[in-house]
This record gives sequence, structure tokens and C-alpha cells, in this order.
Amino acid sequence: MPNLRIIHDNAADRAVLAASSQTGALGPVNLQRDSKSSVLRANSTVQTITATWPTQESIACVALIFTNMTSSARMRVRGYAQPGDSVPVLDTGSIFPCRAAVHGSFPWGVLPLGWNAYKAGGVNTWSRGGGADGVAWFAPVRVRKLVIDVSAPQCPEGYLEISRLVAGNYWSPEYNADYGAQLLVQDRSEDYRTAAGDLKTAKGTISDKLSINLSHLGPMDRARLMRILRENGGGKAMLFSLFPEDPDPLLEQDHMLYGKASNIDAVATPYFETYSAPLQIEGI
Repeated sequence: MPNLRIIHDNAADRAVLAASSQTGALGPVNLQRDSKSSVLRANSTVQTITATWPTQESIACVALIFTNMTSSARMRVRGYAQPGDSVPVLDTGSIFPCRAAVHGSFPWGVLPLGWNAYKAGGVNTWSRGGGADGVAWFAPVRVRKLVIDVSAPQCPEGYLEISRLVAGNYWSPEYNADYGAQLLVQDRSEDYRTAAGDLKTAKGTISDKLSINLSHLGPMDRARLMRILRENGGGKAMLFSLFPEDPDPLLEQDHMLYGKASNIDAVATPYFETYSAPLQIEGI
């Protein structure tokens, strides 16, 4: 099983983005903003996003964060060494970016076919835990152009919405995070009593928080982590995946967050040439 992966440098933010369609002012520039309500909205359930860079970028992952895609959605990523090339150096083929639960992994009839870890819904549901993230992992390639084809014919809204594009290479430590990682669903709803004594709820937002501990960092991994913390701090969002490409898609989906480090704690030296650091990631 692959170790934790962190995309701390989002090359998509340096790209010139274009989309095959958009609705009104909801265009591809919104894919470079860390705001759930800023979306690229297609005029149908099909979309093609093109990212172009002035120089080559190292890319090993493409992720679409906060979308209304269902488990039946398909995505294809093609990368070109130069913008004018006709033959790609990368072609993922058509894949399922929001994979459904493995057939037969749960009792028949208990849960519907084609379900995954996400709560389907458009942008109006994302503050309450809705939305899906689609991801494609592949071997690192150097490209100047990416073409991302997305098709989600079963979107209930009748059109495709995407809030954020992440594309870049990742850092993965030699030794994985410790057992005992904690995933917290943070619901900011508050209960209160009316004058008649009824229990009511003032609904708040829902977000995820992931807490992990890296207790066996070698010298190189310690240096890489320190650079990530210094460059990104707590203000720049990153993509965290604790179980990338896991055979259980629900495990990967639940433990993949696009968020910010909510703690900048000490990097300790418990013994010679071994270092440890806790990380808490707050989903945007």
C-alpha cells in the first residue's frame, strides 16, 4: 500500500486555464480559488479543462475538489510535453475518479449499488458535507499542457460543477504515518431549547479534520517536511491523501482532504537521525 502523499505545490495555480463550456461568469478562473462557492459550471454534464504552462511542470496527480460528480463519472487525463504536440506523454484512459464501493464488500441489499463515501450534491450542499472529490494518480511526467475530460451523465443537477483543480507532484515519506490516525467530522450545529421545552437545532457547517503523526522521519524526509511547513505554513491549502490508490476506494475517499495545516507543532528528535512530527489537516 502506498504511503501518505501530500501535494504541497499546486501547479494548476500557475497555469492558464480554459474550459470547453461555462455558465455565465462561472468560468475556469474559479478553479484557482480556495472557495467552495466559486465554481466552474458547465452547461451540460460534459466538460474539458485545458491547463497550459510556459515551462514544463512535474505532474503526478490531477484532482477535482468539491464537485457534484457521482460514482459513475468518468475522467481522462492527457499530458503533452509541448502545447503543440499531438502525441501525449501521459494518457490515463477513461477512469472512474470517484470510484464506487467494491462489489460484494458489503452485505447485499444493505447499501445501494454504486455508492461511495461522498454525499452527492451541488454547490448548495457543500457547506453541509456534500460534494465529491475526483482523483487520478500516475507516474510523474513533465508536461506543458494537460487536457482533462470529464463526463458525469448521472449528475442530478443536469450540469457539472467543479470548485478546485489540483495538479502537481507529491511528497511521500519513506515511513508511513503511525497507526491511530484520527478522522473527525466537525459539525458546528448547536442544539437549544425553546420556551416550550422542545429541543431544536441551529444547523451549522460540516467539515473534515485529519490528525496524523509521523514518528519515523529520516533526515531527507525531515528536511522536505520542514520546507513544506515553511513554504505553506497554515495559510496555503494542500492535498493530503492518507491511503492513496487503496484497494478500498471508500478508505481513500474518507482520508483524502484538500485543506490547510491547522497546527505547526515542533519537529522532535526522539533518537539519533530519526525525527517525528504531528500533523492536523483542516478541510477547507
